[in-house]
Amino acid sequence: MKDPKIIFFGPVGAGKTTAIATITNNASATTDARISDTGVRRKSRTTVAMDYALLENGGKRIHLYGTPGQERFRFMWEMISTELAHDCSGHIMLLDNTRNHPRKDLEFYLDNFTTYNPYTRLVIGVTGSDLAATPTRADYARWLAELEIKAPLFFIDARQTEDIQLLIDEILQPEIPEKTEADNSSQWQTEEEMSLEELFAPDNHYPLFTPGLIDEVESIGAVTGTALLNGDNQPEHSSLTHSELTALQTFTAGIPPVRQRIDDPGSVESFSLKTQGEGYYLVMLADNQIFGVHCSGQLSLLSLKQEIDNRLQWSDSLAISTV
Repeated sequence: MKDPKIIFFGPVGAGKTTAIATITNNASATTDARISDTGVRRKSRTTVAMDYALLENGGKRIHLYGTPGQERFRFMWEMISTELAHDCSGHIMLLDNTRNHPRKDLEFYLDNFTTYNPYTRLVIGVTGSDLAATPTRADYARWLAELEIKAPLFFIDARQTEDIQLLIDEILQPEIPEKTEADNSSQWQTEEEMSLEELFAPDNHYPLFTPGLIDEVESIGAVTGTALLNGDNQPEHSSLTHSELTALQTFTAGIPPVRQRIDDPGSVESFSLKTQGEGYYLVMLADNQIFGVHCSGQLSLLSLKQEIDNRLQWSDSLAISTV
C-alpha cells in the first residue's frame, strides 16, 4: 500500500506551515521568503515553494505538503497537485477567520484546487476564531451548502497538535464502500426501498445512548439541554426545561419504538425540529430510545452533527444513526 499524501492549501497566514510544523514537532522542510506584496501586513514571511514533512503516525508514513498561499506561486499549486501528490489521500484547506473576506477565500481556493483533484476528500479547518468571532460556524455551513460542498468543518488552532491530528484523521478515515447491484437487492437495500417494518426492525447488536455520551454532547457549547426518551416516550434523562421537554415529547409521540441501522458513521442523516423560540432540536434514534438535543441556534445543524459525530467516534460505542 502506498504511503498516504495530504496537501494543505489556503490563503497566506492561515497556518499551513505552522500546522505541518506542529504535527511533526518542527521536523518539516520549508522554503520561506520575506513578503513583498500587501500580505506583509499579515505576516513577515511566506512559503514560496512548499512545506514538506514525513509524519510517522500509528505505523503509517504520511507525506504532508504545504502549498504557498499567494497566487503568484500558482505554478507550485499545479506542480504539487498534479505531480508530487497527484495521488493524494485528501486536501486540508485552512482558512483565516481574521481575513477581510473569508468567503471569497473559500471560493477562490476551492475553485483552484478542485480543478486539479476534483474528487479528492476535503476537510476544512478555520483558524483565528479566537481573534475574530465572525464569520461563525453557521456562516461557513451556509456558504458550503450554497456552494454544494460537503466537507467536515472544524475551528482549530494550528499550534495545537490534537487539532491538526483531528484534520488528518478525518482525511484518512476509511472510505464508505459503494453498494453493488447485489447489495441493493439484499439486506443492504436503501432506506427508500425498505418498508417501515424493515427500516425500524429491532437489532440488539447496537448499544443504547450511554450516560457518558450524553455528558459529552451536553458539553458542546451551544447545546442548551438534552433528553433521552424511552419507547413509551417518557424521559429517562432530561436537562431540558419543562416546556422544551413537553415540546419534544409532543413531537415524538407518534414515533414508535425504533432502531434504525447504520452501516457507516459517515452516512448519518439528520432530522431537525424548529422551536417556537430560539434554536432547534436534533432528534436521534437508537434501539427503543429517542435522544433529543436542543441547540441555541448559535451552532448550525451541520456543525452540531459534526460535533456529535466526533463524540460518537471518541466513545467506545458504535455510531448511532440520526433521522
